[in-house]
Amino acid sequence: MTEINIKKIIDSAVNGNEFPFNRFFEDTFKKLLPKLTALTNSRDDAQDVFITSMHKFWERFVIKQEELPLNSIAYIYMMCRNAWLHKKRQPWNSVILVDNNAYNLNKAKNDILVTEQEKIDLENDISLKHKALSIAINELCDKCKKLIEAELDNNIKLKDLQQEMGYNNYQALVQAKYNCKKRLVKKVTEALINLKKNNS
Repeated sequence: MTEINIKKIIDSAVNGNEFPFNRFFEDTFKKLLPKLTALTNSRDDAQDVFITSMHKFWERFVIKQEELPLNSIAYIYMMCRNAWLHKKRQPWNSVILVDNNAYNLNKAKNDILVTEQEKIDLENDISLKHKALSIAINELCDKCKKLIEAELDNNIKLKDLQQEMGYNNYQALVQAKYNCKKRLVKKVTEALINLKKNNS
C-alpha cells in the first residue's frame, strides 16, 4: 500500500468515513503480526501493543492531522516496538506515571545517597507517590478500576475480561484500558500535587 493510498484513507476518516481505515487497520495487523509475535512471544501481547499503537496513530494523523511519515507501516511497527519495550522496562507494579514520566521506585530505593536526610526525603517522596496512586485508583469508575487492577495482576489476561465487562470486541476493550490509563495518569498528578501542598 502506497503512502498516497494511506493519505486517502486518513482523509476519508477525517471526513467521517472510517471504513477504509478499519480495513487498513486489519490489513496492517495481518502484515505485522509475524514480526510482532516474534517480538513479544505472544499473539495476545502482539495484538495489545498493535491496538494501543494504532490508537495513537489515529490520534496523531486523523484527529490532530499531523503530516504522515514517509513509511507508515514501518512507523507503526516502530510504535509497537517502542510500546512493547516500554511495557517490559516499566511494569505497572514498579512505577508510577506522573506527567507522562516514569518513576522507577525500585531503582530509586537502591540509589546511593550521601546523607541520611536525603534518604528520608526520598522515602517520603516514594511514600507520597504510592499514596497518590492509591487515591487515583480509588477515584476511577468501577470499570476503569477493574481494568487497572487487571493490568497490575499478571495472572489476569485482558481478553478474559471482554465478555465479563460487556465489550463487543477486544479492540474496544483495549481502547477502554488505554483511556483509563490516561485518566489514571491525570488523577495521580492531581493527587500528588494536593499531597505535596498538604505536607508543605
